[in-house]
Amino acid sequence: DIYDMENPMGLILSMGGQLPNNIAMPLHRQQARILGTSAEMIDNAENRFKFSRLLDNIDIHQPEWKELTDFRTASDFCQSVGYPCLIRPSYVLSGAAMNVAYSSQDLETCFGKVAQLSPEHPVVISKFIQQV
Repeated sequence: DIYDMENPMGLILSMGGQLPNNIAMPLHRQQARILGTSAEMIDNAENRFKFSRLLDNIDIHQPEWKELTDFRTASDFCQSVGYPCLIRPSYVLSGAAMNVAYSSQDLETCFGKVAQLSPEHPVVISKFIQQV
């Protein structure tokens, strides 16, 4: 409503932390004109599956990762790739709510900090590669 009333030349999605990234695609679907980085490119960076596919297409190696919604499968994944593992919300570019688990106890603590975990709000766990 405000967009239509103001009739701007476009919107710049750059301030407010994660919020501009989260509203990019809904604004795009509403046909708001976005200036600068397109909503599709923001989504390609935010969506772990799309970003991973992009890296694969240009032959850039990445650590093993998985999107998970429960502690049991998360624990199984961490055991299979080995600790440490990086735990973060699936659709967040910033470091918000990101943690490194060095053990199963750390993983349990990290999961305790996740406010909402479900198929709509999964976490992404990646093998954390330490500098040697």
